[in-house]
This record gives sequence, C-alpha cells and structure tokens, in this order.
Amino acid sequence: MLRPGFPTLLFVSIAVGALASGCGGGQGSAQGHPVVPSESASILAWNPPASYTDNTVLDPCRDLDHYEIYVRQDSSFTEKDLPVALIAAIVDASSSGESPGGKRQETEFLLENLQPFIPKANRLYVSLKAVGIDGQKSDFMTPVPWDQNN
Repeated sequence: MLRPGFPTLLFVSIAVGALASGCGGGQGSAQGHPVVPSESASILAWNPPASYTDNTVLDPCRDLDHYEIYVRQDSSFTEKDLPVALIAAIVDASSSGESPGGKRQETEFLLENLQPFIPKANRLYVSLKAVGIDGQKSDFMTPVPWDQNN
C-alpha cells in the first residue's frame, strides 16, 4: 500500500456531533479547520483518505485496516510515540442498530475514553495515523489541541 498523505487526505477535528458515512459512498475532500468543542464531550472526527500520495484511488472499506490515535502534551509527535488507542477502520453497522449485516466506515471516537491512559493536563494534542491492511502507516495528521477540564 502506498502511504496516504494526511495534510490533503485526512481531516481531523474535535467536534461535538456524529458523522455517518457508509462504505461505497462517494468521498469528498475534507474542508475546514479544527475547532474546540463548547460542550464537555469531545469527539475526534475525521474523513478517511480517498487516495494515496500518488493520487491512486484508495477505497477505505477495502484498503484500510485501522487508525491509531496518539496523544501528547505538546504537538511534536515522533515515530517513537506509541498509540493510546486503535480503532477499526470498518465496523459492523448492525451492532450499532443500523442496517443488519451492513458495514460502515468508522469516522469518530470519544476522546474521554482515553482519560485513564493519558497524562492529566489542561491541554493535550491529538494526532492520528491510518494503517493499511498491509500494515503500512500514513504520516501523522496535523495535531489538534484537546482542552480538558481536569
């Protein structure tokens, strides 16, 4: 698998709300800027990459295995950092009350689920990597701030 390039392919923002995206649907380009939520729940939300760095079409339902979430107290992520969570790229939609036997792309994660595994700080930074079915990883996406009420 060629490496997806995050700056143009994967948009990550901290937002309150849900994104629903089914496999087989069209992929648009990601737009906007990260925002800090105004409510207590923080959801990390992203659009899966639609192409590899060489512009070859990428099918997230077929080509991606999982995502890795990284958290630090600064925005200087390195290859030595370890992920604090792994999220399947494709999940069984019937387990969430959606269409039986269907699959959907996972595009969000509740950051509060990480709190037992991360340092206590008022501000942390979150980044994400996509991992292909062949094990190759993308670069880190642009870190986004996560303000907590510790």
